Amino acid sequence: MPDEPRYPYFGKPPAREPRPASEVPALRGKRVILSTPDGFVYDVRAISQIHQDGDGRDVIDVVSEEHYYRWMFTQVLPPTESFPSKLVWVE
Repeated sequence: MPDEPRYPYFGKPPAREPRPASEVPALRGKRVILSTPDGFVYDVRAISQIHQDGDGRDVIDVVSEEHYYRWMFTQVLPPTESFPSKLVWVE
């Protein structure tokens, strides 16, 4: 896109620092990063708030980015994965 004089230049956006999911009040729909033994997993969305599973652990239900948008379009809930909340970071 050529430099157009009618648009002001505001500089580059600030870098976003991932935050622990426990510090974010509204998780549903947020992009999250999962911390796993094999590394970080990106392109994931939270579809629940933090809740306790049957064993009393704090978890968040997550789906892939692709499944999330398909769910928004079709209203058919995809298979979800419960992930420990302490290992979830919000982008």
